[in-house]
Amino acid sequence: MNHIALDKQHDAVKQFVLSLPADSNGTVLELEGRAVACVLPPPSENGEDDEPWTNEKNERRCELIDRKYKGNPLSPAEALELARLQEQMIRYRERVAPLPLEAARRLHQDLLEKAARAQPDNA
Repeated sequence: MNHIALDKQHDAVKQFVLSLPADSNGTVLELEGRAVACVLPPPSENGEDDEPWTNEKNERRCELIDRKYKGNPLSPAEALELARLQEQMIRYRERVAPLPLEAARRLHQDLLEKAARAQPDNA
């Protein structure tokens, strides 16, 4: 999910976003009668932080992803459901199997230093 800092947006944009209804099911923005965006409250406000991640949720998430990328457009409600499932899955993954980024950074730095030592002097 993309994160966009409202602080850097024009005041009119900030006012518009802050004026949207705080609906736990989200808000669908429409243009000429067509849904163009869904605005969701942050996950912590949805009460989803304590919900366990289940095989059923993952199967539903995969089903929605398959439909989305096979050219079957999702309804606004399904797009909202997919966004929530994606957020839940990411929080679950971060909790049970966080990515070893620090180890990868150290390895990268070690490799850069090794490559620099292997370079002949360009004097």
